[in-house]
Amino acid sequence: MPPNPSTGNGPNGWADLCLVQGYSTGEAVRSPVFAVRICACGGFSGEEVIGGLTIIDTIVQSCPINKIDADHATHLTWAILSCMHHFFVRLRTEKGCMEWFKRRQARKAVRTYDKLLQFLTPTHYDTVFSAIMIFLEEADLWEIEYFCSHLFRRVLEYADEESVYTSLLEIVSLVEDSTLTSLMTCREIVQVLVTLGNSVKWEWMDGRILTRIIEIYVLSLLPEENHGLYEGLESSLAACLQAMSQYVGEKHLRCMVNVMFKPVLNERIGGENLLRYGELLESIHLMYTKRGAHHPLSDLTLPPIVKTMCSKKVIYSQLGLRLLQSFVDRCGNKWQFEVPKIFLRHTKYDIIINKYSTADKLMFQRYRHKLHEVAIKCVMMHGVHKLYLELLYICISLFMVEIPCGYTAASGICLVLTLQELARTDKTLPPHYSHRIHAIVISVISLICYVHDAVVLYDYVGSIVEKRATLAPHLNPPLKSTYSYAQHHILWDDPQLFFEDWKIRYGLWRCFKARKKSMVVKKRNFINLPLENYDDFDI
Repeated sequence: MPPNPSTGNGPNGWADLCLVQGYSTGEAVRSPVFAVRICACGGFSGEEVIGGLTIIDTIVQSCPINKIDADHATHLTWAILSCMHHFFVRLRTEKGCMEWFKRRQARKAVRTYDKLLQFLTPTHYDTVFSAIMIFLEEADLWEIEYFCSHLFRRVLEYADEESVYTSLLEIVSLVEDSTLTSLMTCREIVQVLVTLGNSVKWEWMDGRILTRIIEIYVLSLLPEENHGLYEGLESSLAACLQAMSQYVGEKHLRCMVNVMFKPVLNERIGGENLLRYGELLESIHLMYTKRGAHHPLSDLTLPPIVKTMCSKKVIYSQLGLRLLQSFVDRCGNKWQFEVPKIFLRHTKYDIIINKYSTADKLMFQRYRHKLHEVAIKCVMMHGVHKLYLELLYICISLFMVEIPCGYTAASGICLVLTLQELARTDKTLPPHYSHRIHAIVISVISLICYVHDAVVLYDYVGSIVEKRATLAPHLNPPLKSTYSYAQHHILWDDPQLFFEDWKIRYGLWRCFKARKKSMVVKKRNFINLPLENYDDFDI
């Protein structure tokens, strides 16, 4: 059992204890076993603790490591921890002219701790780490976060890859075990774990530690499944995972996202807990997207996102849309599309049009039909909600600016024209529902005109906007919760107020036809090149 620094138990002094045992001070130094027994006792004054540090320094310098067994290593560790705790507590509580001297003593204790760790590791690393865990638990010192983090951070510096992983896993296991005794202790241990995350080289390890923390976090959100064992830890664990996502690399972030998707796909979490869980998942997924911004869009997380969007529960489907936004948005354009609006000609918007790669276009081509079907299905199930339509509009707009090619433009036109047809033909839809869909349609088409500078298509969109502004302003953005109508407003399906398929396609064709023609004319300047060089140009 380690000495408890808070009880003050122990002999009256070093000399008294040495005299009782029949050893002189010099003999005690030459006897590692007896010296360790002296150091392991608590309740000394500052001068006596300094003497204990001197004894430990002497043991480290003169005693061979093969003479130190596990029991010796344990008691030596407890001794140095008692000394460090003694000086660290005095630094926190004592101020005045002696503060400099106390700080100097604390630095000496830290140097002795480092020497002891270097002496005992790697031979007795497991023993030293277990001794630290027992000392902190028995003395109930987890609340001193800076002290605990300092101890672990230094001992992990002397550990190999496997030992670091085992040590962190042991701390995570202690979090689970402590739920049976004290919720406050669990939170304190989690905070220590957060601090340690910044000093760990995560590229050495796999994702098992992060996976276990996520599993505990999920259980804390489901008290009915574990009899409330982890209830009350959700905030601490969420902060821990949020902090860990700042430290780990792209590989571990992908692991965290994949593990966090499982309870979402199973729809295990509900209510307010899902909102908190979804916010954390969205944050970590956004971090993963930013870390991989220099790579082409990866479709590793896209299938579970699409599956989440297909959920019959609107709250899960909205989460899928938010995750799709973080998946696509690599230039930070999301906030420019919060509210559907008409993008006017000769106007500059704070939108970054990304320079896409061929891999991005191929990825979109693979999922284009699935995304089209899912979008139509989602609108039919959840489109009655104004917020849901706004989230869908953001997703469509982000695809248009993040992969600004002719294929995405044609796909976006195809999707919004399908939505327009749905709003016009389905007579069961409430009027405000169809009005919002029409507003989204014209917003997306005007955005495509802005991105690709489609002059002919812009003219056609402008004519529709003017007619609607006069006769049916409820068909233009922004989306409203309630709509009011004047006597001259048209409330039936007047064809002149809606987009015609062939005119839209013609305007889009003219845009890209003119662009292709200019590219061909430019390439004809190389007509005098030798014949063998023609393969370098797509004429």
